[in-house]
Amino acid sequence: MFNRDAFGKIDYTLFFIVFLFACISYISISMAPLTSGAPAIGIAHRQIIWYVISTILALGMMFFDYDRLKRMHWIFYSIGMFLLLGLTLAQLHVPVPLVDKSHGAMSWYALPGNTQLQPSEFMKLFMIVSLATTIDKHNEEYSIRGLREDFLLLGKIALVSFPPFLLVFAQPDLGTALVMFSIIVSMTLISGINWKLIAGVITSIVCGLAFFVISWFKFPAIINLVLKSHQKDRFLAWQDPQRYSSEEGYQLVQALNSIGSGEFFNHKFNPSISLPESYNDFIFAVIGGSFGFVGAVVVILLFFLFISRVIKAATETHDPFGSYICTGIVGMIMFQVFENIGMTIQVMPVTGITLPFLSYGGSSLLASMICVGLVQSIRMQTQKFMFT
Repeated sequence: MFNRDAFGKIDYTLFFIVFLFACISYISISMAPLTSGAPAIGIAHRQIIWYVISTILALGMMFFDYDRLKRMHWIFYSIGMFLLLGLTLAQLHVPVPLVDKSHGAMSWYALPGNTQLQPSEFMKLFMIVSLATTIDKHNEEYSIRGLREDFLLLGKIALVSFPPFLLVFAQPDLGTALVMFSIIVSMTLISGINWKLIAGVITSIVCGLAFFVISWFKFPAIINLVLKSHQKDRFLAWQDPQRYSSEEGYQLVQALNSIGSGEFFNHKFNPSISLPESYNDFIFAVIGGSFGFVGAVVVILLFFLFISRVIKAATETHDPFGSYICTGIVGMIMFQVFENIGMTIQVMPVTGITLPFLSYGGSSLLASMICVGLVQSIRMQTQKFMFT
């Protein structure tokens, strides 16, 4: 499958962007203050170790024939569901080994060596592959499409995506659930379903959001049934962070202060700002506070360039399966970047969601780097034709 010509198809620009992400991540995390006020140097060193491990995994994935995932996807999907079900059972007070109960959401397994595993990070990737397989096989089986076939495909997409989505939402992990939803939407849009049916689905989503907004102000009892108390508090803090600055709005206020202190170009994080989880969910606030407007813009541009390279891989491949995978990855990364950066500047509500490649976290980084390896594998196996 692979020959010398395949190496010429490697996207070295994509690898260079990831290298820049690694440098920015290390520098930013090392500047981020811990609860004690000391910089998180030790955490930055661990992030580099995770980068080394995940890079090796990405290189292995790059030389893996991704087409085999069509036959193997249910294995990975089942493993992910099994791990998510374990967390759900733990919520129901069933004794499940290794479940970490130290956080607000029951989303982690505690492993030896003070290491945590977050199954939902990998489930996002497993879901992308399973959806890509489902869409590809359906389109091969039904070359002539009608409304019945499109409804059938929608049903298949729902059967694959809703179980993990609901399990993650129930943890409760609203942020990751929204990322999964963005993956579902992005892959549905390019699945070949008739645009009129797509428009109907989008209209239903918009109506659902409108109902949520109306219920928020008029029917709070309905909101109490949908959202946990801490999730509702986050929405209230997003509306008026200064009012809740000593509680749920504390992180947002501190993040805004940090970004504001960076001005046009800074060179040092303001030590007077106390920002919990600064090296994790709020790493962008550290970047804005340490390197100002210039640093923040550079990071955003790098993400735009990264996404454009994945889109390029999706459009150049002649394999629909590879194109679907790339589209799912684009939907995942785009939403995570938008939500994470948006929550630090009060554009979006605060959710527990990492900034890909930059936030500290082994599970998040491993999943993101596997995506890079998959995109490179798709590029390396793309055939060039004289006439297209």
